[in-house]
Amino acid sequence: MRRLKIITMVAAAAGAALVAAVMTASPARADTDPTTTTLTLASNRVVFGLESSFQMSIGVNASSGSWEITAASPATGQVSLCGGDVSSGTSCTMPAGALPVGNYNVDAVYFGNENSGPSADGPIPLTVIAQQPTTTSLRLSSDTVIAGQEDSEELDFTALGDTGNPAQGPVTVLAATQAGSTPLPSCTNIQVSAQFGDGSCTLAANELAPGTYQLTARFDGNQNFLGSSSAPQTLTVLAQQSTTTSLTLSPPSVTFGSGQAETFTATVTPATSGTPTGTVTVKTGSTPLCTIALANATGKCTIPNASQMTPGSYPLTATYNGDNLYLSSTDTSQTLTVAKEPTTTDLQLTADTIAVGSERAEVFTGTVTPVTSGTPTGTVTVKRGAIGVCTFTLANGTGSCRLTQRQLAPGSYQITATYNSDSTYAKSTSSPPQTLTVVAAGLAPLFARR
Repeated sequence: MRRLKIITMVAAAAGAALVAAVMTASPARADTDPTTTTLTLASNRVVFGLESSFQMSIGVNASSGSWEITAASPATGQVSLCGGDVSSGTSCTMPAGALPVGNYNVDAVYFGNENSGPSADGPIPLTVIAQQPTTTSLRLSSDTVIAGQEDSEELDFTALGDTGNPAQGPVTVLAATQAGSTPLPSCTNIQVSAQFGDGSCTLAANELAPGTYQLTARFDGNQNFLGSSSAPQTLTVLAQQSTTTSLTLSPPSVTFGSGQAETFTATVTPATSGTPTGTVTVKTGSTPLCTIALANATGKCTIPNASQMTPGSYPLTATYNGDNLYLSSTDTSQTLTVAKEPTTTDLQLTADTIAVGSERAEVFTGTVTPVTSGTPTGTVTVKRGAIGVCTFTLANGTGSCRLTQRQLAPGSYQITATYNSDSTYAKSTSSPPQTLTVVAAGLAPLFARR
C-alpha cells in the first residue's frame, strides 16, 4: 500500500510538473481570459489490448486552442495518449497498447490561445488490467428431465465483461452432487459467440443418472477476460416408474347379432406414486379394437358393433403406451367371447303311431329358427333318446328325413331333433320330446281308429 501511494505521488508530481511547464511555456498576456479544463474518463479501469474502445474527453470554456491528454507512471514517465484542437473536437480514445499493465495518473492540459489562458485537470487514477472481469449466467430449459430423455434438456449460458461487452473463451457446465463436481461431457469447452458472448449445449441421453444436481457454467476466460462461474441451477433427473395395467370387460361376453356393445375399462397403476397419463391400446392379435385416453389413470372405450364380430374367442392385449414419467405395461388376462346366436328347433312327425315295416312312411320335419334374424345352415339329427335315427341338411332353415324299413322294433320312443349348429348359430334341441309308437303290422289301424 505504501508503495502504491509513493507511485501515485510520483505520478502526480510528474503531472503537476507538466502542467507547470505548459503554463510557463504558454504566451503570457495580461488580457487573456482564464479557462477551466475538465477531464472525463469512461472508467478508472481499462483492459490491456482493448484501449481503443476506452473513451476520454475534456471540457474547456474556449472555442479554439490545442489540448492533450497524458498518462504518467514512474515506469513509463509521461506518455501522450491523444490530443487535438478544441475547434475540431474534445474527445478521443486511447491507442491500443499505449500503456503497459499498471497504475497511472491521467492529466488533461489546454494550452490556451491569444484570447484564452491555459488550464489543466487531473491527475485522475487509471489502472490498466491484463484481463477483464466477467460474469457468467446459466439457464435451463426445464428444471426436471426424465432419465434417458436428457437430450430434451438445453442449457443456455452467457459470459459478459464487466462493461457488458461479450466475453470470448470456452464454457464448461459442471454437475455437482454430494460426491463432487464433474464436467458434463456434452457441455465441455463450448466456445461462446464473439458477437453476444452466449452459447448452448444439449445433454446426451442417459448422461445423468436419476437424482438431483446443481449445474454451474464455468467460463474459463482467455488473455483478456478473467474466468467466472454462474450461480448454481438445480436439475432433477427423474426415473420412469414401472406400471401395471388391468383390463376389465362389461359384459364378459356378447351374443352374435344381439346388438350388444362391449365396454373395455383400463386402469394403470404406478409402482410407487403419481398419476399416469396417456393412452391404452386394446387389440386382439394385431388388430386394434379401440384406444383409451386416461383420466386420473383410468379410462373406457366402447365397441358398439361387438356383437357383429364372428362368434368365437378373442384373446385381448391391453397396452399402456407410457408417458414421460411412467413406463409402458401390458395386460393379457382377458378374452372377449362372442357367442353364437341362440336358436330354437321344432320337430314335427307325420304320425305318432306306425306299424313295423312301414317306417319309411314316417317323415320327421325340423325347422330351426334364430332368436334374432338370419338363416341357420348345417344339419339336424333326429334321435330316439340318445341314438340318432336320421339326419337332414337344412335348406332355408328347414328340412326332413325318414326312417329306414324295419328300423324300429315295436315299442314307444321319445323323439327329438337336435340342430348341430354352424359358424354363426348355436346348437338347440326340440322340446318337449315327441312320442312315436311302433306296433305290429296288423295293429296300426286299430291305434289309428282309437
